[in-house]
Amino acid sequence: MIRKTILTALAIVLALGFPAADAEAKKKKKKNQKPQHAENPYAEYVWPPPPDTARIQLMDILYRRADVEAESKLAKALTGAGPQNPYDYLRKPFGVAIDGEGRILVTDTELQALLRFDREGRRMDVFGTTGPTRLGIPLGVEVGPDGRIFVASSANQEVVAFDGDGKVVGVFGRGDGLTNPPAATVHPYGKSLYVADSKAHEIVVYDLATGERSFAFGRRGEGEGEFNYPTALVFDPEGNLLVVDQLNSRVQLLSDEGEFLDTFGDLGVGFGRFVRPKDVAVTADGLIMVTDAAFSNIQIFDIDFRLLTFVGSGGHGPGQFQIATGIAVRGPDFAVVDQLNRRVQLFRFLP
Repeated sequence: MIRKTILTALAIVLALGFPAADAEAKKKKKKNQKPQHAENPYAEYVWPPPPDTARIQLMDILYRRADVEAESKLAKALTGAGPQNPYDYLRKPFGVAIDGEGRILVTDTELQALLRFDREGRRMDVFGTTGPTRLGIPLGVEVGPDGRIFVASSANQEVVAFDGDGKVVGVFGRGDGLTNPPAATVHPYGKSLYVADSKAHEIVVYDLATGERSFAFGRRGEGEGEFNYPTALVFDPEGNLLVVDQLNSRVQLLSDEGEFLDTFGDLGVGFGRFVRPKDVAVTADGLIMVTDAAFSNIQIFDIDFRLLTFVGSGGHGPGQFQIATGIAVRGPDFAVVDQLNRRVQLFRFLP
């Protein structure tokens, strides 16, 4: 009788399967899949978290060409996996920008290239991989008011300008003493290009029309208007320049002529402090966003440098980072490079 009962139970289990094991298998299968949602697959990832009112939401994550571009059906049929292209995946992304059409531009120091993800046009373009202006350890990337794309080619000690088709239309700093440019930004009036030179601990200004060096300001130090490896810079809505002064663990505010105006942040692990600030972006209404590679997050400050909130933490999941480097904002959207997770995460300010 007991044996018959055991056999009957075993038959039922075999017929129905093993629920726990089946659930675990489904969990593993879905691990690398994007969550499904009618409009936004990451709608549940918001900051601040409930029960507070959400102000920021994760919108998308870009890892590879296939995130925007459909794979060739013929290539799938012939190879079973599509063509092998060294630019199909991000390897070591660093800088990011958003152009006027919402396309995401990403520098990659391992690929030695600039990648442009066009989510609306469903394609990815690659710039800067050939010719005498081939990129060397590209870091910061900026889109100017006229649509030109400026890439800090740090190993080549220059900034390369591309048009929207990827054609080189200018080179700044070549042979004039620029030593290690990690970033560049265009003056709001569109007449000058400001370039951080981290090894020289200064900001160099170029005439956009001629490409000639106009002037420079800054020197190594800890005082007002002095720098210790400046790594990023951007203009605020008032036309003043924000500079990430990395090894001084602060952000300085200066006039467009280099006059010191203010500073915020210092070395520490508390709110509003920095350890390894990497990049800075400013919204149209003056919110200041700073990435910190040590904290793996973005701190957001108001125009008076008061900390409002932060986004992200260390990890591999959505909304988490393994070294947050570049950041860019356009309208309500902003993009952040998640370097060691080999991806770019896209966020939006909610109304």
